[in-house]
Amino acid sequence: MSERYGLNAGEQAELAEYTVNRFGDCTEIGESDNGFLKTWESIIFRSLMTGAADAINEKVCPSRPVEFRSPEGVGIKMYDSFAGRIPIIYVRDASDFEQLVTNAAYKGVRPDNIEKTGASFIHGKTARFIILSAKPYSNVPASELGLDDEADWAEKSMILRREHECTHYFTKQTYGITNNILHDEIMADFTGMYEAFGFYKAEWFLRFMGLIEGSGGRLIYYTCGLSENVCRAVSEIVREAAFRLEEWSVTDRFMRLSVPERIKAMCRAGLVGISRGEL
Repeated sequence: MSERYGLNAGEQAELAEYTVNRFGDCTEIGESDNGFLKTWESIIFRSLMTGAADAINEKVCPSRPVEFRSPEGVGIKMYDSFAGRIPIIYVRDASDFEQLVTNAAYKGVRPDNIEKTGASFIHGKTARFIILSAKPYSNVPASELGLDDEADWAEKSMILRREHECTHYFTKQTYGITNNILHDEIMADFTGMYEAFGFYKAEWFLRFMGLIEGSGGRLIYYTCGLSENVCRAVSEIVREAAFRLEEWSVTDRFMRLSVPERIKAMCRAGLVGISRGEL
């Protein structure tokens, strides 16, 4: 594979390490402990009486309460996803979302580039939940996707993010791992886009990543540390994988699969396998 990209021996090894299928030898780990859901059921019940913003400050981050600018735009739901039941906090105001993520996930220390982040997946032994914003997905406006309605795109962005994060939750629940690499991201974006729109467009994914010039630019977060030539090779592989997924998404074989089965197929194939159409 690596010879086609003109890489030297060291770069070939670097590419092989990045593209190795981390799900390849994994076995399913079975049912996980869902005792944390009882705590969240009480938080959601509390939110019905006091409002979600107050319930979050009281139960989720009491030591670092958030001064919500728009508390009416905050909600909590228990979502019955394909990955199982998962608590989701919805935050419509961008600054409120950023402050909540900072306080709940980063102990009050604002992380770099959080203004470019639209979702956060917290997964610990006793705390598992997702925080979603209504920011345009990957900071790409509706107009760049050929869509006319920014408000509808904001709603679709939230659904896309929800299913994206549930994909990460599914691999964590099923295999015990989730990775901050392009294999995981293309699977999550694929699932999110398909669930939000009922179709998948490779072009949109490439815009989200910044591989098509525009407002998107997530690629750097998943290739940070790679050498220039290897980054270029990975970009080409993920470009090919995106179009292979689009082809796969309209086949009868794909249509017969459930969402978990589709994710498992992408896990088994690996990024390189997806790029070769091995689905």
